[in-house]
Amino acid sequence: MIGTSSALIGAVVLLVLILVWIRADSTSRRLPSTLDGWLPDQGDAVEVCPPEFVSQIFSGQDLAFISRLEWPELKRHFLRERSAVALLCVQQTTTAIRRVMRRHLEASRLSEDIEFAMEARIFLQYAQLRLICGVLFLLIGLAGPHRLHGMALRADKLAQRIGDVLREFESGARTGEMDGARSS
Repeated sequence: MIGTSSALIGAVVLLVLILVWIRADSTSRRLPSTLDGWLPDQGDAVEVCPPEFVSQIFSGQDLAFISRLEWPELKRHFLRERSAVALLCVQQTTTAIRRVMRRHLEASRLSEDIEFAMEARIFLQYAQLRLICGVLFLLIGLAGPHRLHGMALRADKLAQRIGDVLREFESGARTGEMDGARSS
């Protein structure tokens, strides 16, 4: 049975997470609404934010430089803007990978030879990426992007890996379609 203090601590943690989620959501609502214009077209790679960009946005180097200037107002502004850019990057990654997975599902429905192991691997990587993006979205407001460098790089590598697997799948499906058309 859970003690009163444990339940109270759990409730406080849950309340803090809800408040952080609301703050991150309100920040993301103020982000540019032209997100779809920035996302890759159907033929482009999943890479929305290049790895160098992700590495820099989630790095602590710029914050260290700003902190050395000892100007609190500049540091607050920098952290607010950097968090907004990091949220935009996470949001773009989530939207792009969702779009790519939707395309993949449509292609899979038309495919006659689906490999269950590969589909399961793609789904697990997708679920892991969505989880990491959700956690990043929450933690950016709580901890700041500079403390999430490793997690952001992991999400970027996973998005790239999913994109590579799906491109292989699509090229294999196209090859199969061409072979079927030749034999007809």
